[in-house]
Amino acid sequence: MNPIKQNPYRTLGLFGNSTEKELQKQIATIKRFAEVGKVKSFDYDFPFFGEVNRDSTQVQEAASKIEQAKNKVHYALFWFINSNRIDDVALNNLKEGNIDKASEIWEKTLMNAEISSKNFSSASNLSTLHLGLLTHNGSFDSEKFRETIYLKEKILNSDTLSDFINSIIGESVTFNKDSLLKDFVDDILVLVKPYLNKQNGISTSQLISTFKDFPAEIKQYISGKFTDRPINNIENQIDRAKANRDLNPSDGEQYGEELYLNTKEDVLFLKNVWGANNVQYQMIASKLANEILQCAIDFFIEYRDNDEYDPGEPALKVMKMAKAINPTGQVKNRLEENIENLQEWISEKPERDKNKRIGVDLAFIGSKLERFQSLNDTIENAKDLIVSSKPKLQNIKTILGSTDDLYMKISSAVVNNALNMLIEVVNVEQNDLQFNRLKLLTLPVTINNAVEVMSLMSGMDMFTELRTRFSQNQRTISNISSQLSQINRPSTTTYRTTSSNKSSGGCYIATMAYGSYEHPQVIQLRIFRDNVLSKSTLGRSFINYYYQYSPKLVERLKNKPLINKAIRSILNNFIKIIK
Repeated sequence: MNPIKQNPYRTLGLFGNSTEKELQKQIATIKRFAEVGKVKSFDYDFPFFGEVNRDSTQVQEAASKIEQAKNKVHYALFWFINSNRIDDVALNNLKEGNIDKASEIWEKTLMNAEISSKNFSSASNLSTLHLGLLTHNGSFDSEKFRETIYLKEKILNSDTLSDFINSIIGESVTFNKDSLLKDFVDDILVLVKPYLNKQNGISTSQLISTFKDFPAEIKQYISGKFTDRPINNIENQIDRAKANRDLNPSDGEQYGEELYLNTKEDVLFLKNVWGANNVQYQMIASKLANEILQCAIDFFIEYRDNDEYDPGEPALKVMKMAKAINPTGQVKNRLEENIENLQEWISEKPERDKNKRIGVDLAFIGSKLERFQSLNDTIENAKDLIVSSKPKLQNIKTILGSTDDLYMKISSAVVNNALNMLIEVVNVEQNDLQFNRLKLLTLPVTINNAVEVMSLMSGMDMFTELRTRFSQNQRTISNISSQLSQINRPSTTTYRTTSSNKSSGGCYIATMAYGSYEHPQVIQLRIFRDNVLSKSTLGRSFINYYYQYSPKLVERLKNKPLINKAIRSILNNFIKIIK
């Protein structure tokens, strides 16, 4: 019902401040006319508001509407009251259709003045007139509407309102002002409903902001009239998305996008109604954005390690939907952090694709290197690492390129591990060489094998620092090999003692240990020398080395019975082997 055009006081042809006696008299008059088939008209029907319907049913409904004290006051605020001479003059102008003149008369009493007992009726009548005209002929002036509501608000919050209420219902009746304000809001909403969110009408946010000077509970009341439904929808959509996401995170992208689309209009509506800085709006927007973000995160985690599907771009799309909501606080920070991390992950996609292509080769070399750490230090183990890794490294090089950092790290790791083992083997072979002459037999073989492995390694890619170290060690081992080759050249030299009482090649250490050049054990060693060692290059090298250094060693060990005893024991065991 339009609170102006269908106002009960208008239907009954009364002013809003009419007495109960005047009310009953008017009803009786209207009924008498109705009994003879006529419709009574009154001076203050104001036809510019539209036709008045006064059939018996309408009259009865109008009378019942203002039976209660609360309704009398409520409808009086939406109709004209005649309290003084100024009102009488203005109302007579309205009766004659002089709307502008009537408005001018009331406006003069309100210029730069607070609402008081002197101008209360002028403010009430002027605001009622404007409300009635605003919705006449299908037009709506939103700016005039705001001015009118502002004037009504001043009336409702004035100290004179209680006097007005008492004049209508008497001082003995208790009246609830909050209830009056809510009823007022309800009828205003009915009044503007045909023009709400329409072209040349008024938007919901404009309507709500019109009541900005009303008490907080009233502003919340009118806001709730429009925001309860979208808030409930957003909350329900969030709960539904969360439940679906928990059950099936692999479809998180779909749930996040659906949540955004199903709440987009409601969020925009709340933003327009409350404003972006409103705390309540920020809370619900952040809650919504957080759930959309979580849908994207769960979806991404579900497919992150999938070799056939890349979730990066779809997850980022959903995260950007969450960002479009403009959340605040911790949700904003969390969202920005996840978007940054995901964008970085997406940018690394080409690198990941490469790594997938070399995954098998990487795993092979990684496993090989890991096992290599537990192997004994041998030339064979170092060679196996190089030989088995080379084809894998070549494939990685083809895919990544010779300058790729990952390839260089892997290739250098293989070279470094093999090189370290070679160095260790060579060093062990050379240690205590002067005290362990048997090593002369194995050293050349070791060195030659090391040279071979170093040659295999020389063509491999490695970092500059490692290349320098490798080259230094390669030269060192090559030099050792050259020296051994010179020593091992075939020679016609006979091995003879310098001692005058020795007939053929001397055996210095053995003679010292056994005390006689002709001792049976010494003879056995000479036979091994002549029949076995002298028949090979390596053996001859050992014999040359032995006769070069053994005299000096004998000189140091003479008069040391304990050491000589130990040497005899070693030689005895050796002779048992060679017999």
